[in-house]
Amino acid sequence: MANLILVKSNRLKKALIDRDEFLRKHSELLSLQRKIDEKMRKAKTSHNRLVLIHTLMMDSVNELHNKLQGFRQAAN
Repeated sequence: MANLILVKSNRLKKALIDRDEFLRKHSELLSLQRKIDEKMRKAKTSHNRLVLIHTLMMDSVNELHNKLQGFRQAAN
């Protein structure tokens, strides 16, 4: 998925290779990763990318919290 020729850091190359391997094993997440990649491309600056990552993480935390609350209510 990643164009590794453009990546200068060996650490980043390894991370991208690991990510691509994970996505091969979990293909159901491929469309989500493409959406994230597109949003990251549009973010342009490092600051905007960090804000985007924070927003995505908080959305995931809130979704998990809501699911856990639903399980808690169902158990009572």
